[in-house]
Amino acid sequence: MITSTDAMNEQERQPPGIKLTAQQLRARRERSIAIALALGAFVLLIFAVTMVRLGSGALSLSGDDYMRPVQTTK
Repeated sequence: MITSTDAMNEQERQPPGIKLTAQQLRARRERSIAIALALGAFVLLIFAVTMVRLGSGALSLSGDDYMRPVQTTK
């Protein structure tokens, strides 16, 4: 929620000659929130895909195959 003090502070940060209306400031804030939510959803999606591709056994550290040396053939 934007208070009148926040709106005034936001307008003071603008270059001289540019004065945003309360409606423009509200639209900017809504866009910023939408972008942040979309970015968060994208990060969660990438995390979920990574976990699925690694498989359930990749995260367990107590298996027999953990840090097992590779066997070479002669």
